[in-house]
Amino acid sequence: MMPRALIVEDEPLLRAELADQLHALWPELHIAGQVENGIEAVAAIDALKPDIVFLDIQMPGLNGMEVARHIPESCQVVFVTAHAEYALAAFDAGASDYLVKPLTTARLLQTIRRLKSRTAASPPPAVWEQLFEQESAPVYLRWIKASSGNSVRLVMVSEVLYFQSDEKYTRVVTENGDSLIRLPLKSLLEQLDPQLFAQIHRSTIVNLQAIDRIERSEYGAGLEVVLKGRTERLSVSEGFTRQFRQM
Repeated sequence: MMPRALIVEDEPLLRAELADQLHALWPELHIAGQVENGIEAVAAIDALKPDIVFLDIQMPGLNGMEVARHIPESCQVVFVTAHAEYALAAFDAGASDYLVKPLTTARLLQTIRRLKSRTAASPPPAVWEQLFEQESAPVYLRWIKASSGNSVRLVMVSEVLYFQSDEKYTRVVTENGDSLIRLPLKSLLEQLDPQLFAQIHRSTIVNLQAIDRIERSEYGAGLEVVLKGRTERLSVSEGFTRQFRQM
């Protein structure tokens, strides 16, 4: 049976773009409907009974998370968002996958393969275990929106040298300058890849790939991080020194 999909997206161009890409990449998929807000989405889900819903998160009326509560468990949900930080919340809400705007063909193909695998016959137990391991892998921040003066820019997390608390804000320091986000350092740390970032002070998280060397402090027995090509020295709190003893 041909699977049926509903697209819920409040931006007409993005809605049309997603429909066109799905037609091209998954011809067997029938786009049963397209709606532009959460209230219309709930009605369309009841009327069309789609197998898959591509669901925008930020919409007028009801947002995507609220709409998801009205979707039966038998229906697969793919959240579509401009904010990668919503990924964990999306999976907590039972999403099959999530797509970050702007959409890319490679990422959409990955989602299609995932959806097809779930609509196909149940795989043997060993395959289910592999799928579970893949699905359980944490999703870390890839980019963030940061304020710089009166403008807002997108910053790739991999380009951040370090994050540092600054009263109500967190400084985001890159080679191209500083910007600010409102996310507290503790919440930020939970969303960063621990293989790439480490907290070295209650107010500082550093990109491990940006570290040139670890030295004894010139003013005491503590340690300091020296970054590649930078003049500033970042203090390492006593509670975080152990992870650097071997460096």
